[in-house]
Amino acid sequence: MTAEDDWEDSAESSSQGPFEKTYRGLMRALYEGRFIPGQRLIAPDLMRYFGVGRGTIREVLNRLASSGVVTIVPNRGAQVRELSRREVGDVLEIVEVLLGLAARGAATAIEARGARVRLRELHDALRPDAASGDAFPQFLRARENYYRYIVQLSGNQELQRLFPAAQVHIMRVQLRNFGRAADAAHVDDFAELTEAILSGDAEGAEAAGRRHVGYTRQRVAQLPDRAFARDE
Repeated sequence: MTAEDDWEDSAESSSQGPFEKTYRGLMRALYEGRFIPGQRLIAPDLMRYFGVGRGTIREVLNRLASSGVVTIVPNRGAQVRELSRREVGDVLEIVEVLLGLAARGAATAIEARGARVRLRELHDALRPDAASGDAFPQFLRARENYYRYIVQLSGNQELQRLFPAAQVHIMRVQLRNFGRAADAAHVDDFAELTEAILSGDAEGAEAAGRRHVGYTRQRVAQLPDRAFARDE
């Protein structure tokens, strides 16, 4: 299973087993903010929510703990992981490199049939008015489609496996009440990246991809300490 698969809708959920259905459903709930960083995950509540047994919930939580999505505290159960300022910085540092590599590969492959038109379409779907208010969920979907296409266009299978990581989505939800600093909600930031890829200049596209994440890092750096968990 890829990181990308973790966050996709389960179009064939009826054909999935209890573990897969619950795992994907819980990841989707985290992504949509129905479960938030720091929130305890109570097994009986999850059993009722997903209609599965305790053993399935235990298995799912152990899987999420091994991937850093939840923490399991003895005698207290599981809770959605909260990221410290240092951990958020570490996540963004990795994402900066990954998106740069994806943009480089996408620029190299931009002459592929239909690639230019598709990238333009995905960029145009990032409407300025959709980054706020009731239209924000539409922006989230458009943003994920945009990033996903760049990664796919790059042709790098490992990038498709690694990007996006679950920690990226936890970070976004955690910081959403602080001006959506980690949501890349400033749609103007996407124009530079799109044009750099369309230019076919691999080095320029990689630099634009890294700058794109750099804008988010700058906004996150300005947030107050209360936005983050304490460093252990």
